[in-house]
Amino acid sequence: MTDELIINKRKIGSKHDPFFIAEAGLNHNGDIKIAKQMIDKAIESGADAIKFQTYKSEEFLTESSEYFNFFKNVELSFDEFDELNNYAKEKNFTFFSAPFDIPSADFLNKINVPCFKIASSDLTNMPLIRHIAKMKKPMIISTGIGTMKEVEEAVNWCLLENNNQIALLHCVANYPALPEETNLNAIKSMIKKFSFPIGYSDNGESTLVDIAAVSLGACIIEKHYTLDKKFDGPDHSFSIEPKDLKQLTSQLSLITKMKGTGLKFPTNFEISNKHTIRKSITAKIDIPEGGKLSENNISIKRPEGGIEPKSWDSVITKRTNKLIKKDSVIKWNDLI
Repeated sequence: MTDELIINKRKIGSKHDPFFIAEAGLNHNGDIKIAKQMIDKAIESGADAIKFQTYKSEEFLTESSEYFNFFKNVELSFDEFDELNNYAKEKNFTFFSAPFDIPSADFLNKINVPCFKIASSDLTNMPLIRHIAKMKKPMIISTGIGTMKEVEEAVNWCLLENNNQIALLHCVANYPALPEETNLNAIKSMIKKFSFPIGYSDNGESTLVDIAAVSLGACIIEKHYTLDKKFDGPDHSFSIEPKDLKQLTSQLSLITKMKGTGLKFPTNFEISNKHTIRKSITAKIDIPEGGKLSENNISIKRPEGGIEPKSWDSVITKRTNKLIKKDSVIKWNDLI
């Protein structure tokens, strides 16, 4: 097990910039032209990958379901997904999808997607997870609605098939998920529990949540994405548009640099400014040779270069061995 995953030569893990997945989902509205535009705009916006949902409605929904007609109306054909996959490959961009059924998983494997997404709705779908795990490709598993035990079970099904190429995404399966219900500290719990890259799958509108998630250790962000929030469809209103996606990916990349090494030490810039920022014990007035130091004739002022203020108690009552002019720093070799 490792906390690093490689997808299309891109290293994903705590030591790397966050891997940003533009979640196209069903926001193409069943139109391949919109889907291609989404790929183009995702590239322009700095996303690392785009993810769709691949399914045959009859394979994962009962026809009596209230959602059957919606999913059927926005269903892309396998041929269209093949076309999208080739379109992304021509642009050297990572395209993958979440299969909702085994035939769709087999199709995606056939067209050689670089990885698979397991949707939160399939966290407990043991047959699907084990079937995909056998394909020996990276698996990004969303954990919405799940308990830690269920997440462990899903991981173990992958390991049973000798597939440890796993990333786990904390997720709240509400649409939209409100910031106050995101429970982002679960990311830290998952980092502690599992030796895999841990990320966050965002079903909400706020970008602050994504920034906070990366600050807490998420190394993958998946966020719903649309060309226009005003499009018809259930997910568009809380999805991010390209202009905001570009700003967010830039911010998330900066967070990795902001977090640094975790070691407490001065930066090169701080060292270069130390002389002007730090203070020294300084003569408050002219102090004659042989003068006794006291609170009446010494003070603490910038710049650095003399005795540090932390040595104040050791300096008090010492005498000078020469005249020290007002506002001059006092050094140890000035004292007896």
